[in-house]
Amino acid sequence: MIIVLGDLLADYSLRVPALETKPKDLVTVRHLELGSGGATNVAITLARFGIETACMGEVGNDLFGRVVCQSLAEEGIHTSHIAVTPGARTPVANVLVDERGEPAYLGYPGNLKLKSLLKNWFDPIRSADALFSDGWVEHDDAPSMILEAFHLAREAGVPVFFDPGPGNPRIDNTWHQEAAFLATIVVGTEEEVRRLSDKDDPLTSTRSLLGENTRLVAVKRGGAGSMLVTEQECEITAGFPVIFRDATGAGDSFDGAIIYGYLKGLPLSNLGVLANATGAAKVQKLGTGHNMPTVDEIKLVLDRFGYNDLTT
Repeated sequence: MIIVLGDLLADYSLRVPALETKPKDLVTVRHLELGSGGATNVAITLARFGIETACMGEVGNDLFGRVVCQSLAEEGIHTSHIAVTPGARTPVANVLVDERGEPAYLGYPGNLKLKSLLKNWFDPIRSADALFSDGWVEHDDAPSMILEAFHLAREAGVPVFFDPGPGNPRIDNTWHQEAAFLATIVVGTEEEVRRLSDKDDPLTSTRSLLGENTRLVAVKRGGAGSMLVTEQECEITAGFPVIFRDATGAGDSFDGAIIYGYLKGLPLSNLGVLANATGAAKVQKLGTGHNMPTVDEIKLVLDRFGYNDLTT
C-alpha cells in the first residue's frame, strides 16, 4: 500500500473567461465543481493505476471534510487513517482557471488541530510500500509531522517521495531541505529544485540533490517535458503537444506516474514518457479530483504519439 500523507483539502474549481475581475463585475462561471484536492490528486492518480492507496492526515468534521473523504472512498482509496476532528475546519483551495488554462488560487487555510503524528499511524507508515508527501502545509506543526513520518519510513526501508511544490508563503519553508535530504525520490519544477539546492544551473542543481538517501530527482518542465537524473543517468524526455485546457493537477498526476513507474521498475526513458503522458492527459481535462486522468486516457496519449502501453 502507498500512503499519501497530509495536504488533504477540498478544491472548489471555477472556470472564468479572465482573471481581471473588478468590484461590481458580474462574471459568468463556465465550470463549477467541488471535490477533493491537494495531495489527494496524487492518491487518485495512483488508485487509477491500480495501486492500493491510503490517505493519512486530518480534515474537519465539516462539509468540506466530508467531501474529501467521500471523494476518496469513491475512488477506492482507504480513508481509515484520516482523522476527522470535531471543531476543525478543512482547508479549501478556490481554483480560478481562465480560458488559457492557467489557475489562480484563493486559499482558505482552515483550522486543523493535530500537532503530532497519531500513534496508530506509526505501523502503517513502517509497513507501507511507499510514502508520499508534498511541501504544502497549513499550520506550523505540519512540517515536523511530515519529517517524523519520513524518518519512520526511512528507518523501515520504505521509499519516500517528496514534492516540495511552491510551499505555503505563510509558513517557513526551510523544512523542505531536510525533507528532500530524507527523500528517496524528489520531484519538482526547475525553480523548486533550484530553491532546494541553492544552485542556478538546472543540471547542477538537480545532481546536487542526489546523495546518501536520494536516488532520483525528477524535474517537471511543463509542456517541455521532464528531466530525470540519477547518479548514473540523465534522461531528458520531450513533452506531448496536446490541447491545453487546465494546468491544475498536472503536477500531481506527474507525481503519481513517477511513483507508480519507479516502484514498477521502469527504466528512466520509459518513466519520463509515462509521467509526461500522464500530465498531458490531465491538462486536456478541467478540474481535479475525479477529473484526474484515467489509465485509458493516458494510453490514448501514448498510442497517439507512437509509444507502447507503459501502464501495465
